[in-house]
Amino acid sequence: MSNVRLIPRLNDVGVTRCLDDLDRLTEEHSDRMDLERRRSEYEAWIWCAASGGSLSPELVDEIRVQLIAIAGQHGFPTPASDRQKAGFDVAAAKWLASHQQMHSPEFLRDDTWAFLSCIVLQEVVVWRYSARQHGRFAGGVRNTFQRLWIRGRTLDLGEAAREERWHLLESLSEDAMVQIFERASIASHPQLARAIAQGWIDTAERIGRGRMEDVMRRATKLLRLRNQIVDLTFLSPENLREEVERVFARSSEGIAEREDRDGSGQKATVASWISRAIRRPKNVAALSGQ
Repeated sequence: MSNVRLIPRLNDVGVTRCLDDLDRLTEEHSDRMDLERRRSEYEAWIWCAASGGSLSPELVDEIRVQLIAIAGQHGFPTPASDRQKAGFDVAAAKWLASHQQMHSPEFLRDDTWAFLSCIVLQEVVVWRYSARQHGRFAGGVRNTFQRLWIRGRTLDLGEAAREERWHLLESLSEDAMVQIFERASIASHPQLARAIAQGWIDTAERIGRGRMEDVMRRATKLLRLRNQIVDLTFLSPENLREEVERVFARSSEGIAEREDRDGSGQKATVASWISRAIRRPKNVAALSGQ
C-alpha cells in the first residue's frame, strides 16, 4: 500500500488571524508577508495528522511552483481580465485533478486547503480575487483552489475520453459551475453533476449561452426537488440523462432557439436561407432513394 503524503493544515484560529492581518495590511497599504514570514507567523496554528502517512514538503513546494506558473501564464502578478481568470481556473483545475498524489483523502479536508490558500499561495488568491474576499482563503466550497480541485475531479471524463476528457470543465460558465458545486446534494454525486453539466451544454447550444443563467437556476431547483422523490443517483446513465433532458427542456420552455449561423459564426443571410430551401428537395429525394 502506498504511503499517503500528508499536507500541513491551518486551523480556524490561524485562518482568522491570517485574514485579520490581511485586512490590516491592506488598510495600511503595507507590503504583505512573504512565504517564510507567513510560515513563522502562523506556526502555532499549523498542524498535520499524527499518523497515516508522512509529511511531504516536496508536494507542498510542487503545488506552489506549478500553480504560480499556471497563474503566470494568465497574467499573474499583474491585474488580470475576467477571461484570464477563467483561463487560470480551467488550467489549474486540470492540473490539480490529474495529479496522482492529490487523489488522497488528505485533500478532502478544509484545513488542508486553508493552509495552501492562506500560507502557501496567498499571493495567487489575492491576485485571483482580492484580500477582502475571506471565503476564498478559508477552506470550503468557495476556497480558491479547493473549488477547482473538486470541479476537476468531478468533471474529468478520464484519459480514455482523449481530447474530450475536459469537455465539461472547459464548456461550463462560472454561473453553471456555482449552481452545481455549491449545492451539496448535486456536487456530492459525480454522475449527477456530470449529467447536469452535459444538460447545460446541450441546452446552451440550442438557445445560446447568454440565456442560460435563469434556465440553470430553474433546472437545478427542479432536479433537487425531483431528487427528493426519486433518488437520481440510482438511475442508469441513460435514464439519468433522459431525466435531466426533460428538466432542461421544461426550464427553457418559451425560449426560442438561437438563430442559425453560418460556418464563420455570422447570422445566416436571407440568401443562405433561400439557397438551403432550393437544395432541400434534392437532399430529400436522395435520402428517399428517388
